[in-house]
Amino acid sequence: FSRGYLVDCSKVYVSRQSRDTFVSRAACKIRAGEQVEQGVVRILPVDGKQCTLVHPWPSSSSSTWASGSGCVQFYTTKPSEASAKLVPSADEAGRYEVLALRDIEAHEELTLLDESLSWRGPAKIDRPQSQHQEPSLVDCSKVEARPDAWGGVGVYATEPIRKGDVVERGVVQRLPVDGNECPYVFTWSEDRSVWATGSGCSVFYNASLDGSENTSMTRNLDDDTFEIYAIRDIE
Repeated sequence: FSRGYLVDCSKVYVSRQSRDTFVSRAACKIRAGEQVEQGVVRILPVDGKQCTLVHPWPSSSSSTWASGSGCVQFYTTKPSEASAKLVPSADEAGRYEVLALRDIEAHEELTLLDESLSWRGPAKIDRPQSQHQEPSLVDCSKVEARPDAWGGVGVYATEPIRKGDVVERGVVQRLPVDGNECPYVFTWSEDRSVWATGSGCSVFYNASLDGSENTSMTRNLDDDTFEIYAIRDIE
């Protein structure tokens, strides 16, 4: 594990496959055994037996389910013959790294091994390979996630960000979870009946309504994307 950033998805980009489908692809060639990305999970009150969009945590036989940071939520999951595997950290709760199980070519769609799919439902469908890199819909390069003073994970600027600038942008995955019971998801409908988890570091920002907040999120409900803007200068 890299000790600087808890979340590092710099070798991966996310593109849109259809109106409501996103796909993660390798931004460069990745050798077998190398790290593809690393991140942190949020445990969610979702039944993974009914929803294959969450990951068993920490093992394939677990009854606890989680969503990941970075781009891992948008890998194609497979019960076998995948190109990468999510490996939980043995010493730091909630952390994981994704390792390549074979050589992965640049722009190849990333597939994630999930043996639990053999008993909890069908995997996502394979999609045609792209021959070029499209602009990634996920960019969290101005921030890093690291342990905060309260024993959790917070998001910190890695460079000065001026008021009005984009801090982070990304995509979301809608999940069957009630945000009134789980604080780690975003409201994703006007009537507050739909909830979603976000890419990058977005689910680790500390929420505030006391005037100390320094960012705001623009939710694009129609295409499942978002931008986080600085509402004041951030050092």
